[in-house]
Amino acid sequence: MKYRTKEAIVGYLFSLPVILTVLVFTIYPIIAAFYYSLTDYQPLEARKFTYVFNPYDALEIHTGVLREEAKSYSVDELLNYFDPVTFVEIDVGVKLSDEEKELIKKNLDSLNLLADYREGRLPKEIKISDFMRRYMRNDSNRFTRYRPKFVGIQNFKDMFKDMYFYTSFWNAFLYSIIVVPIQTLLAIILAVAANSKIRGVNFFKSVFFLPAITSSAALSMIFWLIYSKPGILNKILLSLFGRFKFEPIDYLNEPNIALFAIMAMNIWSTAGYFMVTFLAGLQDIPSSIYEAAKIDGANGWQTFWKITVPLLRPQIVFVSIMGTIGCMQVFDQIYFLIRNLRNITISFYIYKNAFEYGKMGYASALAVVLFAVILTLSLIQRKVIKEEY
Repeated sequence: MKYRTKEAIVGYLFSLPVILTVLVFTIYPIIAAFYYSLTDYQPLEARKFTYVFNPYDALEIHTGVLREEAKSYSVDELLNYFDPVTFVEIDVGVKLSDEEKELIKKNLDSLNLLADYREGRLPKEIKISDFMRRYMRNDSNRFTRYRPKFVGIQNFKDMFKDMYFYTSFWNAFLYSIIVVPIQTLLAIILAVAANSKIRGVNFFKSVFFLPAITSSAALSMIFWLIYSKPGILNKILLSLFGRFKFEPIDYLNEPNIALFAIMAMNIWSTAGYFMVTFLAGLQDIPSSIYEAAKIDGANGWQTFWKITVPLLRPQIVFVSIMGTIGCMQVFDQIYFLIRNLRNITISFYIYKNAFEYGKMGYASALAVVLFAVILTLSLIQRKVIKEEY
């Protein structure tokens, strides 16, 4: 074997854990989301054939004939009390489509099942898939694994008739166009401050970055205490403007204010994180450029806008794209703090459809649209904000 081939094999073997991780946790979920967006996948039904049940109990309830008394009946007599579709759907507990009901009527071996019940040959417990495999004459594979129905682009058609899709999408877009520019500019200002040679600068760096490493749940609870009606913010405003008959505001339950309150929280908590990116960029700018500007008579404001900001363009592109992705996908603060559907974002609406409404197919279609929008916005940002000045 050639040396270069050996080297390639060894390289791939070393990188195999990373490749497998990316395939399993990134590539496969993306492909699955695209597939499920074209189906009526319902997570509550996905495990319906994996549950275990007691066939004796189910048949006793269905036929009204106790296990101990079954031998005194012939199979034909037991058959008079037995309806296969009702038994599977009601007593076994499997929700059936119209097509599955027809298959049960045609193919369930009722005589063999009742004979085993009469003779006591049934197991005490059996998985539904194994039961169907055992007593279905044909098409048993339809009842051993859940297969969502393919609906094509129906989920996407339903989406554009859904009022909450428009509301949640607009909220996420509004969130992005307000938060991203402000947090980017604030991060640059913090980076410039942290890069200056003043006493205690390391302490300020730590303080600025602290919100970025604090748990989102903990931050949400802190801001809940700040924003609630008897909270800190209302107490401060009451002490300042109480003489003007200031009325406390419930910021998180007021639809016209709630989303903007979350925006303020997000700007405060993420600006320090992006500050580090700009700080790295600032330290790569040669000091000779600033010295030349100073000799030419440029003041601090001119230096900032004419030198610092243009030379930070690569970092601005990165921060604006990452900020847009984060804002369009904002979920945790909305989940913890928002209680009305007028202020939800698209990520939270995807969660509600998938895990509360049991509509995973529709949620996947929403996720696909969100993916397409984020990709488009990222490409536009790369086109509009040139990395090179």
